[in-house]
Amino acid sequence: MQTPSETYIMKGEVIMKISLFCSGGFSTSLLAKKMQKAYEEKGITDNVIEAFDFAMIDEVEEDVDIIMIGPQISWAYDQVKEKYSNKKVILLTMAEFGSMNGNKIIEKLENEL
Repeated sequence: MQTPSETYIMKGEVIMKISLFCSGGFSTSLLAKKMQKAYEEKGITDNVIEAFDFAMIDEVEEDVDIIMIGPQISWAYDQVKEKYSNKKVILLTMAEFGSMNGNKIIEKLENEL
């Protein structure tokens, strides 16, 4: 059976649920909106992109395909990657996050799938 990311690469049509985490969830919510807009401009409208406070990761990870970690909590990347080894975990650099460029972030995401 294929994972959601494998299907996405092969067919470009699977629905992915992407969760962004940072120290408060506020700055990632802006980035999530920009990523959603970038996907919509590519004709992909069914992906779900949400932002959360890092403290909520245990509550929401079950329904997530991809976990993206903001640079504010980069210290937690290795821990998250180990704890949720069945998920794709991506760390955003300060430059990537600071750019707030939805297209660049989804390009990074797609390159890492």
